[in-house]
Amino acid sequence: MPDSEWDEMLAASLREVLETMFFTCVYGPAQPGGSSAVPRMAARLSFEGTPSGALSLSVPEPAVRALAANFLAREPDDPLPSSQLGCVVCELANMICGSLLSRVKTEEHFRLSNPELLPAGAACPPGPPTQSLAVEEGLGGAAIDLWLVLEHHVM
Repeated sequence: MPDSEWDEMLAASLREVLETMFFTCVYGPAQPGGSSAVPRMAARLSFEGTPSGALSLSVPEPAVRALAANFLAREPDDPLPSSQLGCVVCELANMICGSLLSRVKTEEHFRLSNPELLPAGAACPPGPPTQSLAVEEGLGGAAIDLWLVLEHHVM
């Protein structure tokens, strides 16, 4: 499958998950050079099948708080513990990966690992993200960065 199809499916998967599960709009590609000073939370999971690979994502912490409030039906001002925020980031990665793989035309079933929260400051895969999408203003115009790495094939 060409890279452009994977790119389109990844963007569509993020859009679908954010709109249906987190009640958040995606505005399209993010502007390069977003604020690197904002702390981010990142998660990763791998999958086996045809193809096999891994999905990583990185989300600014203020956006994680807003997404978690939407997902958990909490008031935006309600403080959430870091552990709960981490669980939401992992579940976001899990849902995006599931949505992406459901779009792949294959007879084989995929096996997904448990998503893992990456330690603060841990690097996502090298190179620019596969997708960097801007989300609604209520999240500070934040960008969610996604990396899709396929076995023997880096996107």
